[in-house]
Amino acid sequence: MPYRYVIVGITAVAALWLYIDRVCFSTLADPIQKDVGITDEQKSYMLGAFFFTYALFQIPIGAMADRFGARAVLTVSIAGWSLVTAATGLADSFAALLAIRLMLGVTESGAYPAAAGLIKNWAKPSERGRFSSIVALGGRIGGFLAPLLTAWLAVNLAGIGPSAWIGNVSGVNWRGVLLLYGLCGLAVAVLLWLMVRDRPPSLPAVSEPVAVPDTAGEWHAMPSGPGASTQAPPTFVQSLGSLIRSRNMWFFGALQFGVNLGWAFLVTLFPSYLKEVFGLPLEQIGLMQTVVLGIGCLGMITGGVVTDMLRKKLGPKLGRSVPIGIALGGCACALFLVPVLPSAWLVVIVLGMMAFLVDMHNPSIWSFAQDVGGKNVGAALGFGNMWGNLGAALSPVLLMAVKNAVGWDVVFVVGGTAFAVAAACGLMLDATKPIEPETRNEPEARATG
Repeated sequence: MPYRYVIVGITAVAALWLYIDRVCFSTLADPIQKDVGITDEQKSYMLGAFFFTYALFQIPIGAMADRFGARAVLTVSIAGWSLVTAATGLADSFAALLAIRLMLGVTESGAYPAAAGLIKNWAKPSERGRFSSIVALGGRIGGFLAPLLTAWLAVNLAGIGPSAWIGNVSGVNWRGVLLLYGLCGLAVAVLLWLMVRDRPPSLPAVSEPVAVPDTAGEWHAMPSGPGASTQAPPTFVQSLGSLIRSRNMWFFGALQFGVNLGWAFLVTLFPSYLKEVFGLPLEQIGLMQTVVLGIGCLGMITGGVVTDMLRKKLGPKLGRSVPIGIALGGCACALFLVPVLPSAWLVVIVLGMMAFLVDMHNPSIWSFAQDVGGKNVGAALGFGNMWGNLGAALSPVLLMAVKNAVGWDVVFVVGGTAFAVAAACGLMLDATKPIEPETRNEPEARATG
């Protein structure tokens, strides 16, 4: 089995724990609130604090992965967020919880940019979509499993961990769960450090080529490893300057802002919508939300195959932009349709299709960042993720204000419009125009003419 498959598999496991540690807090939020003694308003600040720092640190830590290596940055990130998760189990005040949530955003922010850099180094251009979809699917599976696993552990770890001496009025051992998750995450960090390397070795017998674009957008193999290039890794200021000057990156950021503004409805206000509009009990609401997110996971499986296939048939430009535009256009249509649907299960099916299309476009997003990023892959994906998470942070605030002012129907119109704008931006992406053209070193350039 080619070793690049091992790299992808380990990175997918890291993404799984990323989402478990991210999502478990919302599952445990109510018992945490009761045991620590915080208000509803304080709980909302804790939930939103993560997205704020997660967005702000995407570019800086993505640039660090480009400069110092994805392996080192990803390992430190996993260890960092695992320690923060474990520390959450020791918190006994609102101030401590708020600080921990802010730190969780910082430590998790570099994970996907660093992972994108690893895939760019190890995968052929024709494999980037599939490999990206596997890693992103690991995250989606973690988010899907987190509520069920966390609830089960909270019940079955009674009396274990810091709850035994700090106390838990709620009767839910959330402290023990968070401590266990932290220890598991540290094990994943050790595994990644031991098994993963930044790029294939340069020995001819085991080396795999790194593909770079020429001025026509075609891809040619170049040796990887030490000596492949004399260019120094970019500094953060250099990476930021390259991103700001790139028209591609502004379309990329606007696209992700719109996508997350619409998609975040599923993980924020969807339960409230089902309760208020259809009068459903909590158990059924939970089932319906799980079904929607589960359908979305299927899109992640197919998205990588689709974008790689279209890249081969349509070329590097349309092969990335077309699946993004079509998928997000379909998301807009789905949200515009919701207000006229007569039953909750029809809404679930239509929103499930929306989630499917969002997840299907994700591998194209990763692949695009790898195509154009060059030495700035981490920073490029981080730029898009930053704007995407700012959209996710704005989503519940904006959509709740719209709902209170004019009702739920207009919420879906706003979300559909955000997806339509994102689809237009996706069609404007050009994967043949790198942020900065990659150059070969002088001896190699002379050898190839």
